Amino acid sequence: MSQDYSGQFFTELDEDGNEVVYTILTRIEPDDSDSTYIVFYEDTEEDDIQIEAAEVIENEDGSGEQLYEIETEEEWAMIEEVVNTIMSL
Repeated sequence: MSQDYSGQFFTELDEDGNEVVYTILTRIEPDDSDSTYIVFYEDTEEDDIQIEAAEVIENEDGSGEQLYEIETEEEWAMIEEVVNTIMSL
């Protein structure tokens, strides 16, 4: 699904076709990279949340953005550092 991930929330379909609402914790745009990442979690009533992250890549035709898996250890280390900083505030 192509959409804009710059707001506070986004919706994706799960494997059963159900809408899942995610809350965006932060958007990361490192100075030393052209990449953009979002850190997000599923908006549920459960006390225990699982924080996830993905790279955001704009569609070539400008029609929105798509999420892609993060592939390198360096990217994960940077995201973990940002999340730890946010959680310590």
